[in-house]
Amino acid sequence: MIIIHTVYCVLGRTGSGKSTVTKEATKRLNMSILRSYSTRQYLRQGETKENSDHILISPDEIEKYRNDMIAYTDRVGYCSFATKQQLLDNDFYIINPTGYYELKLKTKNMNVELVTIMVNVPYNDLRQRAKKRGDYDAWQANYIKESEEFSNFEKSHLVDYFILNDRSIEESVAKMVRIINKDKLKRGITDEK
Repeated sequence: MIIIHTVYCVLGRTGSGKSTVTKEATKRLNMSILRSYSTRQYLRQGETKENSDHILISPDEIEKYRNDMIAYTDRVGYCSFATKQQLLDNDFYIINPTGYYELKLKTKNMNVELVTIMVNVPYNDLRQRAKKRGDYDAWQANYIKESEEFSNFEKSHLVDYFILNDRSIEESVAKMVRIINKDKLKRGITDEK
């Protein structure tokens, strides 16, 4: 099979900084991030519909995407998913392990290469970030719910690259840029589209 498109799947626990690091890295790399659909009915502190990682839809709208849906995840009262076309149109996908497993299955016969980047942060740093953001209770509920899922994924052989995001965002962005450039070189990917 000829690979026609590489998608960098970025995973990390709630509050790991995966979105911030990825957004900044994609700006520097002139690449794009897939904004998945979500039925989450609230905006987080500092989030707007324009800067959200998701395209927020109502639960009633899910059905119109059902046939093109990939990487469906249901957690903490709402679901998230992407479509096949979104995957083909973007370079990065911020996703959780459950969604990644489904994505891997659904792209098996597509000319797509999935490369995983796990963003890790020490627990105490995650906790402090959640308190600072003002969403500690929601973060803690998510952390508990996703704990086994992420622990198992981190031990799997499915992670291509790790980024320890325990210093400045700038340093983590630089790490991601280096990883992508190294990976593209390894795969013979040029910047021509």
